[in-house]
Amino acid sequence: MVLRNQTRIGWIDEFKGFVLLLVCLYHVEQSFSYANMGMLHLSALRMSAFFFISGMLFSTRRFPNFKTYFIHKSKVLLLPYILLSLLFLALDPVVYNFDLFPKAPRMTVMNIRPEIASVWDYIYWNLAKIFVAGKSSIGSGPLWFVFTLYSVSLMFYGVQKFASRLKAPRAATIIIAIASLAGGWLLYRHHIRLPLGIERDLTVLFFFTCGWLSREPIRNTLCGKGKKGIPWSLVVASSVTAFILYAAFEIPDPNFSIMNNDLGKSLPIFVASSFFGIAGLVTAFVAADKIPNIGPIRILKGILRNISRNALVILAVHWYILLVMRLLFRASFNKPGVAYISIAIVAAGVIAAIPLFRCKLYKLLGKQPASVRESLNIRN
Repeated sequence: MVLRNQTRIGWIDEFKGFVLLLVCLYHVEQSFSYANMGMLHLSALRMSAFFFISGMLFSTRRFPNFKTYFIHKSKVLLLPYILLSLLFLALDPVVYNFDLFPKAPRMTVMNIRPEIASVWDYIYWNLAKIFVAGKSSIGSGPLWFVFTLYSVSLMFYGVQKFASRLKAPRAATIIIAIASLAGGWLLYRHHIRLPLGIERDLTVLFFFTCGWLSREPIRNTLCGKGKKGIPWSLVVASSVTAFILYAAFEIPDPNFSIMNNDLGKSLPIFVASSFFGIAGLVTAFVAADKIPNIGPIRILKGILRNISRNALVILAVHWYILLVMRLLFRASFNKPGVAYISIAIVAAGVIAAIPLFRCKLYKLLGKQPASVRESLNIRN
């Protein structure tokens, strides 16, 4: 396992792809209540796990100073966030038929529930969501994650530079992470929403830092081979134990949302459930990485890696498809049994969109152009 170069790490891509898949299924469940898949019980681990794994991948080796790091992150995260948010705002059906507005997801901007009486009001408040709240437009809601990752990456760069000047940089980093979580929790408890989602950045920074702090132990012990590594059976047992503890601590809450920094009624419960959920996922994917990569296992891993590589497209497109279905066809699809068909429709739409964005609209993603085969490749 190598975390300090540009080589992609198989199990981490699979981990990210799986979490993203959970996010998509959760949004299906949100859109159609009859598509009940138990996703509410995974709320405490989905996004915290994503930010944890992102922290594991944090590196500034290729960037000699903050300016170069800032430019790079702005190109691959901030610019795609803005361009995709605006694109899917322009494609939002409500913009062209305001009668659909009552069926659209509710809009909240920094504790403000705006009075929207016209299309221009709708556009104005969508722009406020994108540029003031850092939550993207209604048409591309999940892209808040991209903006938060951008913000937290820059924040952690500053944390690292500050801590490196102290005698005990690791201890200082841990203290800052705990203080950041405490700050995010206090802002949540007092119902304070700040510009650009700073309150959720404070919460997320804790998990991002935990990922960065865990990468050496995971690389050297959990993923180690021979005497330095942990036996495969023990890794599996650890994963099972972690998920059992997650189930014991997790309390489903329909209002829970990292995006809104709505963290539940108990900080210890939130932290414990997130910790055991992340531990369960990490150990599960490390264990799976040791299984021979043949047959159906190879295909499944390839699909998860492809999801990870196309995360930007999938985040935006799957939500937009669900939005259109919710606005135009909800009565037809939100029925027992029928609701699950929406999963196949979303999957087909996303698969069709990936080559379009990777081959033709790649500049919106901050990426280089790719062929259709490369964009849909599941072999590596």
